[in-house]
This record gives sequence, C-alpha cells and structure tokens, in this order.
Amino acid sequence: MAGKREVSVGLVETALLIFVGVLIAILPIKAEEFGSIEGKVVDKATGEPLPGANVIIKGTLLGAAAGIEGKYSISNVLVGSYRIVATMMGYRAVTKEVKISPKEIVHLNFELQESAIEMGGIVVTGTRTPRYVKDVPVRTEVITARRLKERGAPNLYEALEGVPGIRVEQQCSYCNFSIVRMQGLESGHVQVLIDGQPIYSGLVGVYGLQQIPAGNIDRIEIVKGAGSALYGSSAISGVINILTRKPAAEQTLEASINLGSYGTNEYIISASRKLGNLDAMLTAQKNTGDAIDENEDGNTDRVKTDNISIGTRINAYNVLGDDQITFNGRTLNESRQGGELETWENPFAAGAEHIKTTRYEAGIGYKMGFRYGGEICLNLNYCLHKRNATNDAFLGDYMATHNDTVPAVNEMEPYLADENLYVVDANYAHPIGRHYLLGGIQYSYNDLDETGRYVIVDEADTNYGETYTSDSKKHAYDAGIYLQDEFSIIGGSLELVMGARYDIHRSKDKFGGSGKVAPRDMPSLEYNEKAFNPRLALMCRLSPEFTLRGSVGTGFRVPYGFSEDLHLCSGSPRVNKPAGLKPEKSVSFNLGADYSAERFTVNVNLFRTNLQDKIGFTDASESSARLGYTYEWANIGKAYTQGIELGSRVLLGRDLDLDLNLAFTDAQYENEREDWVDHPVHGNKYAEDSKHIPRVPEITGGINFGYSPGDWNFVFGGDYTGSMYIDYCKDEEVTDPESYIKHTDPFFLLNSRLSKTFPSHGIAIFVGAKNQFGYIQPEKHPDDAAFMYAPYTGRIVYGGIEMRI
Repeated sequence: MAGKREVSVGLVETALLIFVGVLIAILPIKAEEFGSIEGKVVDKATGEPLPGANVIIKGTLLGAAAGIEGKYSISNVLVGSYRIVATMMGYRAVTKEVKISPKEIVHLNFELQESAIEMGGIVVTGTRTPRYVKDVPVRTEVITARRLKERGAPNLYEALEGVPGIRVEQQCSYCNFSIVRMQGLESGHVQVLIDGQPIYSGLVGVYGLQQIPAGNIDRIEIVKGAGSALYGSSAISGVINILTRKPAAEQTLEASINLGSYGTNEYIISASRKLGNLDAMLTAQKNTGDAIDENEDGNTDRVKTDNISIGTRINAYNVLGDDQITFNGRTLNESRQGGELETWENPFAAGAEHIKTTRYEAGIGYKMGFRYGGEICLNLNYCLHKRNATNDAFLGDYMATHNDTVPAVNEMEPYLADENLYVVDANYAHPIGRHYLLGGIQYSYNDLDETGRYVIVDEADTNYGETYTSDSKKHAYDAGIYLQDEFSIIGGSLELVMGARYDIHRSKDKFGGSGKVAPRDMPSLEYNEKAFNPRLALMCRLSPEFTLRGSVGTGFRVPYGFSEDLHLCSGSPRVNKPAGLKPEKSVSFNLGADYSAERFTVNVNLFRTNLQDKIGFTDASESSARLGYTYEWANIGKAYTQGIELGSRVLLGRDLDLDLNLAFTDAQYENEREDWVDHPVHGNKYAEDSKHIPRVPEITGGINFGYSPGDWNFVFGGDYTGSMYIDYCKDEEVTDPESYIKHTDPFFLLNSRLSKTFPSHGIAIFVGAKNQFGYIQPEKHPDDAAFMYAPYTGRIVYGGIEMRI
C-alpha cells in the first residue's frame, strides 16, 4: 500500500506546486494597474432596487451581488476594456461595455426589464466558472426555484420530472426506491453534485431523490453529455448539480404549509439575516405521506414516509481581503414503511419493509479573488450516511429451508450500513489575454460498512439451511487533477473550451462474518484503475439571438460501493470484482442550436453516447462461487444512446406564456442480452427486444401553459411518456415460464396549480393537483419489484399558504 499512497501524494504535491508557481508569477502586478466598478441595479419600470441581482465581468471571475439598496461594487479590476453583464431571474440580462483606467472608479448603473420568458442567470456547472447562461459554451439547462414552486415539487425527484432528456423512476412498491436517467442511461452513469461537490454516493442514491428537500434548493443545473473531464467517475451521461439556497440580501422570514390528500403534507420555514460582513440562512422542511393501496390488494403502492431535514449556510466576507468563507451543514432523518398492510407493523414479518435513514453533512469553503482577476477556491466536505433496514428476506429463506419453521427472534437482525465520505477540492482560475485558465485537484475517500443476516439456500451446498451474519468493509479513494482553457476569439463570437482530467481510483473490499460459512478465508478484493478524459466544446454566436454549441468528451465509471442492482435493498451481498474487469468508458457527442428573441426561444439538441465495456451484475461464475461469492461484476458489452431534444417557450400575450418540449431517444445494447437468448420457455421470442435498454421511452414530451394576470398565477402542465421496453421477471426469475418483455403503452399526466398573492400582507394562497386524470399503471406485478414504468398511485390534490415577513 505504501507505493499506492505515494502515487496519490505525488499527484497532490504536483498540483499544489503548479498553484504556487502561478501565484508567484502574478504577484508583481502593481496596484496602479487596477480600477473598480460600482453602481446600482434597479427595475426599469418601477425604479425599485433589485437586491440579489448579479453583476459579472465577462471573461473573469470578478463580480458582485447587489445589496438591499441594489448597490454593487467590484474592486481590483485590471485596466482594460470589458463587457459587464447584469442578470436576475425573471429579468432580461443587460450588457454594457466599459474601459478601466488606473485607479479609476467607473460608475455603471443597470435598469433591468421584467421578462415572462425565463432567461436564466449565472451558472457554474458547465465550465466550473460563473458564466451567464446564454454565454456559456457548454450547454447548461436550469431548473429555477420558480419552476419548483409551480410544479408543487416537495423534493428533488419531483423537481426533475418533465425535464427533457431526464427521467426519474420509482421502483418497488414496498420501499419506493428511485433512480434518475439522463439521455437513456441509468443511475451510476449520472453524476449528482450538491453545491458542485460529489457527496451524493451510491448508498445515498437509493432514496436520495425523494429525500433531498426542494425547500433548500435555489436552482438545479443540468449539463448533458460526458463530464468526466471536470467531474471524474460516473459523469458518463451528464451532471446534475443541486445549488442550495444562499442568504438573502435582506432580513427575511418565510414559512409555508402545504396539505395534500393521503397525508402528503409539507411544512417549510426559513430565515435569513445579514449582520456586518456576515450573513446566514436556516431552512427546515418536514414532508409526510400516508401509505396508499390504490388497487386494494393489501399491498402498499406508495410507502408511508416521514422526513425532516434542516440546512444552514453562513458566509463571512472580506476576512483576509477580497475573500469569502462559507460554512454549510445539513441533516435529514427519514423513516419509510411499506409492504403487506396486514403485517407491515412488524418489521420482520412476511411482506414488511422498514427503512430508517440518518444523514449529516458538513462543509467549509474558502474563496479569494486576486487583483489580476483570478480566484482560488478551496472546499472540504464530510458526510455520514446511515441506514437501518428490515424486510422479510431472511424470514422467507429460513422458512423455505426449515420446513416453514419460524426462526428465533434473536436470529432476525436489520441490515445496517454506515458510510463516511470525505471530499477535498481545490482549484484556481486565471485570465490571460483571451484565455481563461482553470486548474484543480480533487480527492475523495469513501468508507462503507455493511452488515446483514442470511441463510444458505443452495441445496447443493453442504451448509444448506445454515444461518450466518455477513459483513463487508469497503473503502476507496479517488484522486484527480483537471485543467481547462476557455479561449475567446473573433470578438467573443467564437469560444473554444478545451479540458482534461486524470484520475486514479483505488478500492478495496473485505468480506467477513460469523457462522459456518462466513469465516472462510476470503481474499480482499483490490481494484485499481487510472483514467484520462478530455473534452472539447465550441460555441459560435452567429448573432445576438442565434447560438450554435457543440461538444465531444469522454467519461468513465468504476464499480464501487452500494448498488441497488437486483433490488438488494437490505443486504450486503458478496460481489466479486474479477481481475480482468474493465471500467466503463464512453464517448459523448452533443450538437445544439438556440434562438432567443424578445417573445420566444427555440432550442434543438442532437446527442449520442457510445458506451464500451458496460458493467453489470451477474451471478457468480463457478470460480467466484468456490471462493464464496454470490455475484460478480462483469463487462457485458457495448451500448449506445442517441436522439434529439426540442424545446420552445413563447410569450403569447402580456400575461400568457407557453412551454413545449419533445425528445426522441434510441437506447440499445450492441447484442441481445444472454438471459433472453435461447430462453428455456420462450426460445428467441424476446431476443431482439432485449437489445433495447429497459425503461427508456422512445418519445417524451411536455407542455406547460402559464397565465399570470396581476396577483394571480395559473399553471397548467402535462407530461407525455411514450412506449418503452421493460422486463417482467416473475418472482424475479428471468427463466420462469411467465417472464417476458413488455412493450408498454404511452401515457399522459396532467398537473395544475392556481395561486393568489397578497403583496401588502406578504401572503400567497394556492391549490393544485398532480396526476389530475388519476392515471395508474394498468398492469402490476408485486413479485417483481422492478416492474414499474408509470405511476402506481392516482390523483393528489393539495392546497396551502405561504408567508413572508
């Protein structure tokens, strides 16, 4: 292990030396070579200040947010000519040109005009640098807090519903675990970030989409296509970055109550305060939901949930100069309960499932700007994620191997998982002429301990019927160094982004336990990989309204940690990593065009991702089984996804707007899946169908109609999901005679929301409905937890009140 540590340390030391060298090189710049910009941002129609508006200098990291009176100030601006952009959600951006002379203070005011066409604001995910969304070379899509409110989304899962190229899925009616797909590729191929940091692990991802509260989300940024050049492993199909709320420019206290059918209630309270060079924010949210048995078969279609989360953020400004120190902390506690309603109160009863989740996050960040327009950012994050889960897996296996005898109470134990995750990230950005350089290092360490109780069910095993406790101890570290150059030419009309990242991954799995089976001397599994991933992006602005973007990049993924494959929600199975296992690799292409006018926007995006050495869960080979493994990771071949995404927003009238989107996706494996070739019952009937990646709709679309006269707001939206292929494995056995591949029927879901604001009182009231037509999946098979492709529950009606002081 000494040699492995030296590789990692050497990588970090090299990156730090590069940073120090750059710092030394730029220190001699004299104070006389700088000036500053200050001014005020107001509403053009009313003249009222716009606190929170962003003012940035294009091509640099310099910028500021307007304060309570709408005033801003940007210091240490290197002499020269610049384009200054002022932006705010709900307003059209304004760009002005200025020339900075030595020691000069330039006064620059902005008047922003409201726009029903959501133009977006500043984004950071596409290039890891703050850019106005229309000017970023790497196409970035934004889900705003306004959209979350209009959809009535209580959590991240519902926030992502209806986004073109994104599909969120819920599986298992007994626990409702969820996954997210991007452009046809499933979880594990999508990198989910929280405030730009990779602290959303595999264990978190099982229920995390429904656990992350929307009340603490400022916006969600989505970048499609391989992103490993900046974000490392798992960013094969793209990146979803959750940006949490920041303290407001003025002191605020907000609260909301949302009461819905089936106990789908939501309570949010948040407070923000600024004091001198400090500001702070606290947000708390509680979500509840009763169990639903939609078809009255005695099984839950939606589980009972109770989730409470708290988040805080504290910023300190100008502590050591032009800098910012940020502390953030978040915690959540959730319980969910599902299964057969007659016995579900007993956590170990047949057909019952109970899951308790506890999570703690803490992070500290430091950001400092330099006179020459550069900026250094340091971030340290820690997460502790714990799960306690019970189901009937042990009970069922014990009774099956002991003539229906029930095991002793002390034999039944919960599945326990503890995960500790540490992430360190440092980067430095610096403008040089027409170039904007970014370099950084990232290190993460993950430690995952799992314990579960099992029974030997293989009749050929000499220990048939024996019970044992199996535990696994897994740890991994990933170290990466990344570099990027944003190069602007032809007066900014053409911009090129070139970047690359080099990663080292090392992981080790150790399995043990108790009983006659587990103590056998199983060797530790070590998996070491290195990866180099480049990306090239090009943006061409043909006119102020018309922009072309294209990108090509590579991605990679290594198997580590917790996986929800085979619905192993409550177990720590022994999964072998054969010596010849290769990491998944991808090449991704995106080509898009955007046209933005005063009253409408249109965009089109073509995409294709080629996936090589796709990794899947399979039964253990004979050699792996002899070593005591139940499953193994294997490279199962090649796959691809390709398609086109279309979108438009039109301002039909002063208070009328219409959103439309449509996506066509073709996602297939190169070869038929082995399970459906020469099937013992169906032969090759489903062999050709098996080439389609399951649960990927061929067509998806959405329509959203908004009407906002005065203080009223009415939103009427629908999501269309086309046909898809999905496996049904009776009793989760693909070889069962009743197993087959289904080509589903399309369906349409309708949502609506009506609200009324009373500005003088700081109050708004609202009512709404989700899945208004009450559509539910017509064919259900509780014996296959993964056979879910449409809503299992019908209409939810809700209403509530929001208050702001």
